Amino acid sequence: MKKPTTEPGSICQPGSRNLSQPALEVRHLSVTTAHGKILSDVNCAVEANTVFGIIGPSGAGKSTLLRAMNRLIDLTPALRVEGDVLLNGLSIYDRCVDTNAVRARIGMLFQQPVVFPATVIENVLFGARRLGKASRKTQAALAEKALTEAALWSEVKDRLRAPALSLSVGQQQRLCLARTLAVEPDVILMDEPTSALDPRSTHAIEELILRLKERHTIVIVTHNVAQARRITDWIACICVRENSGQIVESACCDVMLENPQCLEVIEFLNRGGA
Repeated sequence: MKKPTTEPGSICQPGSRNLSQPALEVRHLSVTTAHGKILSDVNCAVEANTVFGIIGPSGAGKSTLLRAMNRLIDLTPALRVEGDVLLNGLSIYDRCVDTNAVRARIGMLFQQPVVFPATVIENVLFGARRLGKASRKTQAALAEKALTEAALWSEVKDRLRAPALSLSVGQQQRLCLARTLAVEPDVILMDEPTSALDPRSTHAIEELILRLKERHTIVIVTHNVAQARRITDWIACICVRENSGQIVESACCDVMLENPQCLEVIEFLNRGGA
């Protein structure tokens, strides 16, 4: 890992992005276990205010890549990371960087809603309170703003003190998104966020993603090729080569899906994304 060059806390300051730099950049990233590599020499750049899609067969390391993008991978000690990830041009792997600050600036939405056994408003404000971003005076306004941005306010404004687990699965996923938005991230990572949802809820999340990219940068893992076509601007396909996941092709959405160049991508798309 590279030597620290970032001053403590500087990576969590919003509004400091150099417009000539990608919002998020992965450089020569490899992830290794005791049994071998999961990912090998992954490189990609995600431009600000775009939806960057990651596709590829199961087991290729897509979710591992997402977890490396905001250092959630640190929570699995058996995994060793080499290479770097830059947020607005600054390394998130510098030893002086606060991982909580990283995860605030690079939020994450999981495949299954991660809802705490607490009220709706307590779920929304959980991260913001921990990071000191929600004072007693601002909590109500912050919760309303986040829930509105997640297109959930009108459905729960009279149920803020109700148990979050009483919401439907689709509402729970949008609640998790509101919790992420409450800490004002630059980037939102999404790991198959609609795979557990019905078509109506899936449509709602997809519409949200297209609106959110006006203010945020989105990276989404999806097995749904039709979904990738609907919402992504750029796609990277990860496949297994030499026993480790690698980006085998990366291109703008239309080019990748209409005229793939790599045999693995062609076979993946011919299988319908399976």
